[in-house]
Order: sequence, then structure tokens, then C-alpha cells
Amino acid sequence: MRAIGYFRVTSDIQQDAPSSLVELEQGFLQFCQERGYQPITVFVDMDSVGKINCAQYQHMLSYIRKQRESFHVVVKSLQHLHPDPQEVMRCLLELDSLGAGVLSTDEELTDPLAAALQVWSTQRQGEKRGEQVREAMKIRAIHGKGLGRPPFGYRVGVDQKLEIVPEETATVSLIYRLYLEENMGVRLIARYLNEQGITTRRGGRWSIVGIRDILRNRVYLGTYSRFGIIVPGSHSSIISPQIFSKAQERLSAQPKQGGYTPRSPFLLSGLVYCGYCGNKMIGVNRSQTWIRHRDKGESKGEYRYYQCQSRTNQSVCQYHTRRADDLERMVIAILEKFSSPQARERIAKQPDLTMDYEILDRPQLEKRLNGLSRKLRGYLDQAAQGVISLERLRAVGEELVRERQFLEQRLALYDAEAKQEITAEQRREYILEALQDLREQWEAITFPARRALLQHVLDRIVVYDDHVETQLRL
Repeated sequence: MRAIGYFRVTSDIQQDAPSSLVELEQGFLQFCQERGYQPITVFVDMDSVGKINCAQYQHMLSYIRKQRESFHVVVKSLQHLHPDPQEVMRCLLELDSLGAGVLSTDEELTDPLAAALQVWSTQRQGEKRGEQVREAMKIRAIHGKGLGRPPFGYRVGVDQKLEIVPEETATVSLIYRLYLEENMGVRLIARYLNEQGITTRRGGRWSIVGIRDILRNRVYLGTYSRFGIIVPGSHSSIISPQIFSKAQERLSAQPKQGGYTPRSPFLLSGLVYCGYCGNKMIGVNRSQTWIRHRDKGESKGEYRYYQCQSRTNQSVCQYHTRRADDLERMVIAILEKFSSPQARERIAKQPDLTMDYEILDRPQLEKRLNGLSRKLRGYLDQAAQGVISLERLRAVGEELVRERQFLEQRLALYDAEAKQEITAEQRREYILEALQDLREQWEAITFPARRALLQHVLDRIVVYDDHVETQLRL
């Protein structure tokens, strides 16, 4: 079996290459000799005080992927993968997904994942600060003190309680009047506010979701509610109990329109734009039931499609839709054509776009990475408590780390280009390689990983009634 050495050492200003690195490499070679492994290469990440470096770890992952062979990764201890126990778990899942087992020169590890989970669980048991903070926030809620972003119509005052914002209060009252006295629905109210130039707090357009939230929020009665704690009369009210009660009666009496069901994930979410108004198209699930003429029996159909968000939320566009399955197949077919040698040559000659993708993408990418870390932490909690097995943890964990890989690759490209370590042409070549990965890996990767890979190579998909245009991130 072929073996790769991976080590993490700490340097300081006076010492760029610690002498312990020589000892680590000698230990790796001796370990391979004793076990009969063939040493191939060594990767070393050098940390500095307060800074964890994982550049060589990422190079090692790329090396393993390109070789398409099985390896053992040999470390001195699991902590050499990363100082953070949760990151050690992620690294093990990541390497496991590539078929690379982890061995230690200092420890006999029957199951590295089980050993790392024990270390992580011990650390979690000692983490009490988060619970203490939550308890402190509950105490603030009991006293009616504002937590987080205040609802529209209010701000947090000097006493930490909610106080009225007069100009926003007028809009709240207007929404209730239009709903109850003018008998407008939430879509028509959103259209009316947008046409009148009345904006949200951030200067944006109103949507049916924003209108419905205001009509349902008990905060306008002067009631503060957080963490399941309800404090009546904690601040000044904007809406009287009678008006609020009438609004709830009407909201509860309205039937669910059109058989819409909660949306399930769509492959192209966030990428599809309406070719006529430029706004995003959202994925919609719809069920429809009808009576058959021949036997008077009932039939039911389920439909999934992308629909212009402007029409749905702001009522400012026509009815433009596209069946989800048809659009997704069409986009994949277009991307497969991009990966041909002729298409790659044409793409390589295209001029650079002036759009700064980093500014647009980085906050969202970092938010998604944080979300994946929270998901992984949840699965680790379940595994530590015995709710799920280690095998189940491996399965769901590998899905998360695969999606994380694509997100990290995009951030790494931005970092490299910002540091002038790669040119725009080289970044373009990376995108073309990702297109090739999409073509080769599509059937083998999970739904979240497919979405992440598409978002890595595509800027947007513009949908017209008679054709579709795709724009790559070049």
C-alpha cells in the first residue's frame, strides 16, 4: 500500500523550519518500513502563533484526487490534521470519502473516526458558555429588552426596550388599513406600497412575505416574545387588539391558494433569472386534483417549476415559468457542450468580465460554510449520543464535506487571485476543469454537491419563453 506523510508544525520568527520536522519525516519513513508501506511524498503545514495553515493539506487532497489510487495518510497523531477536534472529524470524513485511511505513528487506531469522536465529545461536554449566554438572553427577554434586529416599526431604545419609529409606524398602520378597510390581499398591498415608492427599512421592495409577517406579528400589540417567553405590555403598541384580532380572523379564514405546498430544494436555486424583468425565479411545488370525465374518479398531479419571483412576491412581472425537470436537463446538456475541446478553446478567447464575483460571493459562501459546520456539529452530537451510528455519520458527513470542498475551492480561487498567485486566465482554466468534473462526477455525487458544483461554474441562467442562456463564471 502507498503512503503519504502529513505533518503540522509550528514556526516562530526566529525558526522557519523546526528541527522536529526532520524527526517527523524520519519517523514516517521508519513507520512505512516496519509496516511494509511504500512512502510516496510528504506534505507539511507550518502554523504560526495564532494562525492555522491548511494550504498543504488542501494540496494533499488535490494530489489524492488526481492520482485516483488508494493511499494511507500517515500522521504523528490525529491532532496533526487540525488542532480543532471538530475539524479533525471533518478531515477524517473528507479523507474517507477519497478512500484514504488515516494511520498514526504514535497511536494504535482501530477506528480513527471513533477515537476522534470521543475527543470531540469530551470537549463538547465542557462547553457551558453557550448555555450560559442563552440563559442570560432569556432573562433579558423576561424584562422585555430587545434582542437582535427589531421588527419594522420599532427600534431598540436607550433602556434596551422597543420604541416606536414614527415614519415606519405609519406604514404598519397603512398595511392594516389596506388589508381590513380596503379589503386588499397581501399581494395587492405589496404592489401598492411598491408603486407608491414606500420602501422597507433597508430601502428595498415589499413582498407578500414581508406584508404577511407584519399582519401576524403580535409585537404590534405591545407584546414582546422571544425564547417562548411572552411579555405583554412591554412597549408601546401600534395596532389595537380589535384591529389585530380582525386581521387574524381574515388570515385564518383564507383558504390555501392554488394547492401550493412548501418548497423542497431545487437544483438551480439562486441561479435562475427571468429574462424579461431580470429578477430571480424561484422553485415552486404545486399539486392539482381533478375529476376524470370517464369514470368520475379523482386524479392528482404534482408539478415542480421555476417561476418569476417578481410576479409572486411583488406583482410586477408577467407569468413566466419553466418546468423544473425540463430546465435542469437543458442546463446540464448545455454545460456538457461547454466541456468539449472546441468549446474550451472558444471560452479561452473570451474577454474577461468586469464583474467582481468575490465581492458578490464571499459573504454568501462564508455563510454557507458556517451553515455546513453547524450541520456537521449536529450530526456529531447525534453520533456522540448514540442516536446515529458511525456508519451513518460517515454517510451524511461525506455529503457535507463534498459540498464544502466546492465552496472552499471558490474561496481559494478568489484568495489566490487577490494575492496575484494566479491570473484571470488561470482562474478560467480552473472553472473549465470544474466543468469537466461536473461531467465526470455528476452521477456519483449527492444533490447538495451537485448544487454546489453548479454554483461554482455558473454565474446565472437567464430564462426566456423560447430559449435559455447560461453564463459561466469566467
